[in-house]
Amino acid sequence: MSTPKHIPLIETKKLCKSYFNDDLETPVLFDIDLVIERGEFVAIMGPSGSGKSTLMHILGFLDHHTKGQFLFQGEPATKMDEDTLAKIRATRVSFVFQAFNLLPRTTVFQNVLLPLLYHPTIPAAEREGRVQRAIEAVGLSERSTYLSNQLSGGQKQRVAIARALVTQPEVIFADEPTGNLDSASGTHVMAALQALHRAGHTIILVTHEQSTAEHAERILKIYDGKITDDLRSFKRRHAKDGITIEK
Repeated sequence: MSTPKHIPLIETKKLCKSYFNDDLETPVLFDIDLVIERGEFVAIMGPSGSGKSTLMHILGFLDHHTKGQFLFQGEPATKMDEDTLAKIRATRVSFVFQAFNLLPRTTVFQNVLLPLLYHPTIPAAEREGRVQRAIEAVGLSERSTYLSNQLSGGQKQRVAIARALVTQPEVIFADEPTGNLDSASGTHVMAALQALHRAGHTIILVTHEQSTAEHAERILKIYDGKITDDLRSFKRRHAKDGITIEK
């Protein structure tokens, strides 16, 4: 009996991306070979303009690649029609952005509920329980009735994480989630993402900050549109905390 072929969650082969303006082509990504497995916590790290956000947008079905292959659970993205892509965006991937993108003058509960209102398969009877569990997962149960403008920046970002979590997606993408936060709030946000990872969620983080990237178990460094390093199995803690670094 043959052994079933292993299928990664995400795989790219010689993936390239260019933007076009009239006859002018601007290449952004070059020959990206990448495999991300279920349950990984991956940071894509690079300076501004390196192509890290473009790569995340392609992996999250917000943009299209130009050449090469992008496979999601073994299925080529180029063979997916718009209805399939819309369903993937609604059910299988979620995003946390730097700007929070919360609805103003609405409660924490209402913000987290929003994705479920557009979900094609989760029945209305399950919505309240899912919302409460997602809010609890980021430690904001006591703030569920607060309006979004009554929260600190760190709390707003944790609401955004709960909103991303509520549909139980296969991948949570976080684009510079600590970029608008002070260091203490950023630490709380990254702790929430780490807790979700420990619970089995796949997380792909984009950042330009080394200290933020080090919360992940794997760091992809990207520079001028190319992956220059793929660092795995890190256990990082600062020496002042009595912790060592292992590779």
